[in-house]
Amino acid sequence: MLILRFARSGRANSAFFRVVLTEKSKPCDSGFIKILGWYNPHTKKVSLEKEAILEWIDKGAGVSNSVAKLLIAQGIEHKRIKFIPDAPKAKKGKKSGTDKPKDLPQPEKATDKEKAESPVAEKVEERSTPETQDESPARGDDTENPKDKSKKAI
Repeated sequence: MLILRFARSGRANSAFFRVVLTEKSKPCDSGFIKILGWYNPHTKKVSLEKEAILEWIDKGAGVSNSVAKLLIAQGIEHKRIKFIPDAPKAKKGKKSGTDKPKDLPQPEKATDKEKAESPVAEKVEERSTPETQDESPARGDDTENPKDKSKKAI
C-alpha cells in the first residue's frame, strides 16, 4: 500500500521535511516513488503539489497523521484525509486522592475483641507458641570457622 508521509532532510538542528509517496512497509527515508512537496517547520513555509496529492489519494494512497494535519491546514480536503489527534497524556507528579470514589462505603475493620473471638485468631495463636526451641547452629556442627578466630585475635 502506498502512503504519503514526511521524509526528513536538511542539516542537524536545521531540518525540513519532504512530502513523499512511498511504500508503507519501507522506512520513510529509503527510496520513495515521488516527491509531492516540502515543509520547513522553522520558517513555516510549505510547497505542495495539490493536484498530484489528490490524484494519488483518489488512486488509494493513504496519508500519515502528520501529513494529514498539514494538508488540512493548507485547505486540501478529501474524504480519505483524516487527522486523528493524540489522546491526552497523563500529568507527571504526585497522584491526587481522586482515584478512589468517595461515595462507596468503606469496609469496617474488625476490632480487637472480634479478632480474639474469631477461630482464625485461635489457630494463629496455637501456631505461634513454639513447643521446642533448638538453638543449634545452622550448619549442624559446633565447630567455629577458622576465619572467625583470626578476626577475634586481632
